[in-house]
Amino acid sequence: MHELAALRTDQELCVKASRSEDGLERSTHLSGQDVAMGWILAAMIAFGVGVGIVFPVVVAPLIELHEGDAAAFRIACVVAGFCVGGFAYGVARFTLFRANRRLARLAAYDGLTGLFNQRQFARSLSSELLRAQRNGQPASLIITDLDLFKRVNDKHGHTVGDDVLAAVAGDVLACIRPYDVACRIGGEEFAVILPQTDKSQGLEVAERIRARIALTVHEDLPPVTICCGVATYPGDADSIRELTRRADDAMYAAKAAGRNAVRGAFSG
Repeated sequence: MHELAALRTDQELCVKASRSEDGLERSTHLSGQDVAMGWILAAMIAFGVGVGIVFPVVVAPLIELHEGDAAAFRIACVVAGFCVGGFAYGVARFTLFRANRRLARLAAYDGLTGLFNQRQFARSLSSELLRAQRNGQPASLIITDLDLFKRVNDKHGHTVGDDVLAAVAGDVLACIRPYDVACRIGGEEFAVILPQTDKSQGLEVAERIRARIALTVHEDLPPVTICCGVATYPGDADSIRELTRRADDAMYAAKAAGRNAVRGAFSG
């Protein structure tokens, strides 16, 4: 019960920490309810029907109708106006749907690497630890940081630095399972959430990531190395904040050991 309470408390903290960002997201997120789509539908159809009523009056002097066709022509114009209004409403709803999907993606993903961003990392880790507690299974967290990345930016420029980060993100994705969660949580810092993964398995994944980045040569990009720190729930920590801190400390221990290394958090 203590672990569950700690996890739920951390989940609430994650929500509060992103509340100001969520407020901005809601203010820019288009909603059918917010803009009274029902009234827009009524207005569009009314406009279409109005055009259908006025159109025959305007064009009547310009065309010659057979006797008895005038009523049918007026009805056809009104029906056409009604259909045009309904079609315009459908286009508006589809455009709204596409805009919402784009806004949702911008709010959750890092634009450079395509990985989840820091806010989505907090949400994903919160959900995963609650699931791990509920199912009685371990979950591991890897925190990584590129070694001496400032030198890459200083020597080659930030454009090349961005390309290196994108390449590293691809290497990380190539080393994990489809249901693992990779995130970019800082400038050159990444995180990987590993469901149903104990400490030894987490260290294996981290070593696979480290080795791939150290040994893979990307054309026209400078070589880089990475340090990884691994912490596991519940052995190393029973809360989101503590698990992240332990993984981060392990990553810095890897840097202190000479960089291009993997370290696990010490239990106890």
